[in-house]
Amino acid sequence: MTHLELPPTPLHEIDLVEVPRLQSPAPQQRIEGRVSLSTAVVHPLTAEEAAAGEAEWLGFLAAESSHSDYFLLSVTCAFRPPANGDPFADAAVGVLLESPGQPADRQPIAWSISPKKRSHPMERATTVGLTAKLAIVESTLEVTRGQGREEFFVIGMGERDSDPEWRIKATSRHALIGDETFTLIVKATADVPVQAHMTVAATIKHHRFGLIPYRADLPATLRTIDLRRRTDPLNGDAGAASRTSGV
Repeated sequence: MTHLELPPTPLHEIDLVEVPRLQSPAPQQRIEGRVSLSTAVVHPLTAEEAAAGEAEWLGFLAAESSHSDYFLLSVTCAFRPPANGDPFADAAVGVLLESPGQPADRQPIAWSISPKKRSHPMERATTVGLTAKLAIVESTLEVTRGQGREEFFVIGMGERDSDPEWRIKATSRHALIGDETFTLIVKATADVPVQAHMTVAATIKHHRFGLIPYRADLPATLRTIDLRRRTDPLNGDAGAASRTSGV
């Protein structure tokens, strides 16, 4: 297994805007200070880099290089405790991968995603482990049980699709608070543009009004990520991962 270090990237506070509902004609509520999204870590995974670092995935990338490119993409979403006591009930972070102007069979996909399932919060990730075929190595799954049923704090879905997403839900043991890192390996057609469009949504449990859904108002710099333009690891790009030795 080879490890890549995820460099620290700044968190940017984003506003949540109430999703319009037919039964609620009042102006949409806007909530500040509850959610932040990081600048994305983007790193191309190349055969040249693998050869220089003796990475296990050299053979896989060399075989794929004529028709496919691979990128690591990672973001952190921070959920903050409420000042008024209204907690998060659940949240979702989605990524839509796109190669503009390309046919369906040349669109990028999430080759591997992390986390897939986890029953508890974790500290912000600083490394990611990759197998010889660029699958992300998951940490040991620890499952807590509530009322005889498994309770998952976060579930990832959409591996091998163009629209992966993660669902995060407060459980009987864990409030939805803290920093969560979401990572994927993107497989794209060689030498074509690749973009990732981010979405963030959350449901807040208001004491007076009940469950209210919100969507994040993301600025363009966080909403759309150009995977080719945003990567320059050889020139010390702060948003690029670096390799460390792994066993």
